[in-house]
Amino acid sequence: MNMILASIYGLTVPQAVMIVAGLMAVIYIYLKIKEKKNRGAAETGEDKNIVWGIMQRSVPEAEKYTKAYGCWEWETYRGNTKTTTYWYYGIAFNEEQICIVPLSCEGGDISYSGSVCLRKEDLGMINAKKEQNWTEFYDKDRNEILTFTVDEENLKEDKYHPVNIIQTEEAKAFVAWRNQWMDEVNRANGVEVTGKMKKPLKKK
Repeated sequence: MNMILASIYGLTVPQAVMIVAGLMAVIYIYLKIKEKKNRGAAETGEDKNIVWGIMQRSVPEAEKYTKAYGCWEWETYRGNTKTTTYWYYGIAFNEEQICIVPLSCEGGDISYSGSVCLRKEDLGMINAKKEQNWTEFYDKDRNEILTFTVDEENLKEDKYHPVNIIQTEEAKAFVAWRNQWMDEVNRANGVEVTGKMKKPLKKK
């Protein structure tokens, strides 16, 4: 890049190096300021309270559940074209069931419509890596129902990462809950999972 700048703008290589270094410093400072601002917003709990409020309205007896924010993104390719799809969820879970509320985050507003609740007996398989926080849920026919991750920290990097939510305790509680359910569901259905995304079943 330094050589390109020097060639286009008639600069010496040392001058081009200084310009690039200066630009990188400005970008770094901007990103750090943005991260600090978003973390401060997360610590106020504003977005978290919005999602928790949605769960209160959409899940009966929501006070009996641990609540969390879940999200997922997945890349697909067609030729040289890459498409990334994003999903956002309100999650409520306890020993009896997990309820998932799909969220919409268009234009900075968080809204929702509908919910689905799953019990252990509804599931044919859960695939995950026990020390990680992504989870795949499958039905009895081993068709994927949904996948999401419950991250301890979610910050507004861009419009595709729309919330500032810190949920350290909730994320740890989800992983512990998920690990227990994964053991019980998979044992009941006689399956052994790989812990690899989109490749859940171990070959016999």
